[in-house]
Amino acid sequence: MPKLIYTGIHVSNLEKSIAFYTKSLDMKLLFKTKIKETEGRVAWLRSKGSHQILELNWYPKNYKYGGKSGLDHLAYEVNNVANAYMKLSKSNKGAIKPFKEGRWILAYVKDPDGNWIELGERIRKISK
Repeated sequence: MPKLIYTGIHVSNLEKSIAFYTKSLDMKLLFKTKIKETEGRVAWLRSKGSHQILELNWYPKNYKYGGKSGLDHLAYEVNNVANAYMKLSKSNKGAIKPFKEGRWILAYVKDPDGNWIELGERIRKISK
């Protein structure tokens, strides 16, 4: 079963947004990094006592999947990205086929209103 793991929002200025969420809403910055695949940057934050992650996404102006500020995507962890993608992309225009990013295999589909849904499968190391 898919499991909601975080909400990603697209921001126009990553540092300004980090300052707002950490200072105004007392969230803790867990990490921030550059994303090679998108040439963007990302930061993860969490409120004290919560397991939910808020992911702030900044993309360069020329990135074709970057939208306006606001909801960027909802992320779901799945056991098998390929199967979930095949099931959800059949009736879905604009889907992004599975690809590897760091320790994840990711794919994207859109909901009926055009919101991105990320499907993520952790790459597990095979022990010998």
